[in-house]
Amino acid sequence: MSKTDKPTAQEKVMMSPNSGESKMFKLPPYTELKANGIYRYRRRVPVGLVEALGKERLYRNLGKTKADVLNNYSKAHSEVEALFEQAETNTIKEKEVFAQKDERERVLYLVEKHYGKEASQLLALGKVDEHLEYALSGLADELSGSIPETTEAILYGSRLPDKTITISTILDMYLEVITGDDVANDRKKANQINRIKIDLEEALGSLKTNKLSFEGLTRQDALDWRDSVLARVSPNSVVRYKNSLTASLNWYIQENALDTANVFANLQVRNSGHSKDSKHPFTREELSRLDGAFASTPLDLMYQILKDTGMRLKELCGVCVGDISLQNKTLSITPNVIRALKTHNSIRTIPLPEKLIEALQPLRQGKDDNEPVFPKYATPSGNNKLSDDMNRLRRTAVNVEKKTIHSLRHTMKDNLRNSGCDSQLIDAILGHSSGTVGSKYGSGYNTDIMRDALEKVWN
Repeated sequence: MSKTDKPTAQEKVMMSPNSGESKMFKLPPYTELKANGIYRYRRRVPVGLVEALGKERLYRNLGKTKADVLNNYSKAHSEVEALFEQAETNTIKEKEVFAQKDERERVLYLVEKHYGKEASQLLALGKVDEHLEYALSGLADELSGSIPETTEAILYGSRLPDKTITISTILDMYLEVITGDDVANDRKKANQINRIKIDLEEALGSLKTNKLSFEGLTRQDALDWRDSVLARVSPNSVVRYKNSLTASLNWYIQENALDTANVFANLQVRNSGHSKDSKHPFTREELSRLDGAFASTPLDLMYQILKDTGMRLKELCGVCVGDISLQNKTLSITPNVIRALKTHNSIRTIPLPEKLIEALQPLRQGKDDNEPVFPKYATPSGNNKLSDDMNRLRRTAVNVEKKTIHSLRHTMKDNLRNSGCDSQLIDAILGHSSGTVGSKYGSGYNTDIMRDALEKVWN
């Protein structure tokens, strides 16, 4: 530096007062010498990252000597750069998450972030006192210009909009209902629900699936979803997805007594019902072998009920004491805490033969009406365990591809058809939807007519 040159402010900082020399020491960028003789790395945090890091400047101690600075600088600089990079990544992700939320979720997210979970929960419950109201207004002022005006208005108003019930929300709630606390053990059902949500997003878009009310969905949306899924999987797979989707909507509509049509109901899927994976009924000879395999086992009674009624495994697992009428010799199938029903048509009363009434009598004694008859399997996913246990026995007698314990239901359908029973009566006994206009009116077939039809099969 010439005599006429004046040192810059940074160069003045870079001078070592302890050197006893006029010689300059060129410090690396962002390095300063404190009055106490300690060198440190000093870096201003970019404005956009201040909130993420919670501070405006970052510091790192570099040591007391020039050698210390040279040894420690690279590590300190790398650490700070890494912090900035991570904070920027987190900020981008946070903005993406925020943008995907609806107005209600955005407000709750912001309140929890700035004031904690308790404040967010109080707002969600509508328990806003003057202190929380003041805090929300202050948050709106602080974030003004950086959040949507609609979100800002909600903060000022201190009142959340009603929660939007989307088709995705209903699927999540339905999964919780049918699995309960046993969701980890019912991974198959959880995976299916997640697959349905993905397919809905692909066919209808994220807006209709995750943000708009399910009541805004149309029949055309249902058709678009069906055609989109058909391009990916087999017709019978589409039917399985459709059945779960329809059941979830039926459950929510009935649970909340809504006057809303299920746009996925009675959705026809071309070429379904003929897959190589379809279950086949048992022959008479196979049924005889099954009778022997289940005889004298703890599962014999459940096997006999499935065989003589054609009911679903999940329906059987959910039978409670009050569902059985000894006087009428019937078994009622209605929704309860153990299991939801597949469709509205699944609600029905089925006649039972005298031998089953006698066998069920001991299992009812000493129990309240709401207690399960088969407690071992009385869980939302108990049907999966029952299926495993029964199929293990079934394979000892009938180990044939495409025949499972569910084939008992197919067997009953074939036997009823072969006995001359008309299709609508078969559907009433098995809890199927007939798909006819007339089936939607009246209370259906009485149990005497059902019994006449079933006795032809029993005998």
